Amino acid sequence: MIKEKNTKAGKLLNTDFYPCWPNGRKLPTQPKSKGSTEAQKKYNENQSVKQAVYIVNENFDSNDNILSLTFKPENAPKDEKELHRLVTNYFNRLKRLRKKELSRVTKLLEALPGDEIFDSQRKELELKKSKLEAPFKYFYTKEEEEYKRGPYKGCKNFHPHIFITGGIDRDALEELWPFGTRCNADRFQPERFGPETMAKYMMKDPKGYRRFCCSRNISRTYKQPKIKDARFSAAHLAKLAQERVDDAAYWEKKYKGYRFLRAFPRFNEFNGHWYLTVVMYAAGDGPVPKWDMDNWTNEGW
Repeated sequence: MIKEKNTKAGKLLNTDFYPCWPNGRKLPTQPKSKGSTEAQKKYNENQSVKQAVYIVNENFDSNDNILSLTFKPENAPKDEKELHRLVTNYFNRLKRLRKKELSRVTKLLEALPGDEIFDSQRKELELKKSKLEAPFKYFYTKEEEEYKRGPYKGCKNFHPHIFITGGIDRDALEELWPFGTRCNADRFQPERFGPETMAKYMMKDPKGYRRFCCSRNISRTYKQPKIKDARFSAAHLAKLAQERVDDAAYWEKKYKGYRFLRAFPRFNEFNGHWYLTVVMYAAGDGPVPKWDMDNWTNEGW
């Protein structure tokens, strides 16, 4: 029996095809022995990256922002706990700024004449207002480095990479960070750069006791995937895994409204069965750019 598991996270769709027993239990994929520490570490890393991709796609869109923050060496936090405290303080200042901005935008909307000439300005303000009224969410990772020479030799520094709910202008976001020589704020653009790319970049080299941090109100509906019978045989799955891996037209016809990103087939030597993962994205009716995923490994997905 072949099962089809569909996991949705925002516009991202991850579909897994896998064999199982008639009672629905998955087939064993390896002997009943403890895996190597290295193999387990690799598996954990891949699962963390996968979860980060899901969280980002489910909770943030093109009206939200990405931040890359820096610390001057003399301002660098001494450890991860201090880093989290400083970043949290930044979020608290940002929440206060959001309240002020919401009040300002609301007054502007109330004072705006009803003439058609102001329609574009009204729409822009309404979008801004809806983002400022939305619950504030964040997701961040830390890039860590150690100075090899100079007066700070042996000391650590951190570079937080952050997704946050939109509504505040990028210049204001940058001015609110007081500790670094550089603070870059940009708009999250999954349709332009790819829905997986930024999250994978942020997770490229996680260190410390937390791979990532996020607000408590982060939505995680991707944890309830829909599982159903695929209604085809193991032989047909083997054919898909070998012949349809790059067939975008086939998968886009099968999952209407989605655009094909990639497929990842693998054959399990232990149980003699094929497995297949297909990743797609709801990109709407417009033209879809070709996202370059060559720099990212498919291993473990």
